[in-house]
Amino acid sequence: MYNLYYYNKNTDSHGNHEVHTGNCAYCPSEENRVYIGYYNSCQEAISAAKRQTGLYNFDGCYFCCNPCHRG
Repeated sequence: MYNLYYYNKNTDSHGNHEVHTGNCAYCPSEENRVYIGYYNSCQEAISAAKRQTGLYNFDGCYFCCNPCHRG
């Protein structure tokens, strides 16, 4: 099942851009998020975000992307 993914433009206290599904209660507001696309998993979405941006500091949201959350 495909989910829509975004990442936060702002970094968290660990210097990471947090990745969220489009329906996450903690998804950033429209002005603070960047569209990644539709993917089967948070791992695929983070890989795509890395390719799209050239950045490597992404982390999954604890609530909606827990398998990708590093803590």
